[in-house]
Amino acid sequence: MAHIHGTSSDFPLRRFLYPFAIAGAFVAGGWGLAAALAWLLDYAAQTATVLAHASGPIGVGGLTLKLFSSKR
Repeated sequence: MAHIHGTSSDFPLRRFLYPFAIAGAFVAGGWGLAAALAWLLDYAAQTATVLAHASGPIGVGGLTLKLFSSKR
């Protein structure tokens, strides 16, 4: 049986595959950006904590500011 263009009764899957593939890539990229931002903020917070504990109090012009002071 010859296939004549335009008379096929099968469902055109390709018409729906491309939008779902693009949407899936967009969602995966969004999750990747959110994960990268969370990692970057966590790394920055840990770095700030380590630097603050290592340097001790910060003094400028006779005023001393102690960051992340312990309650002991």
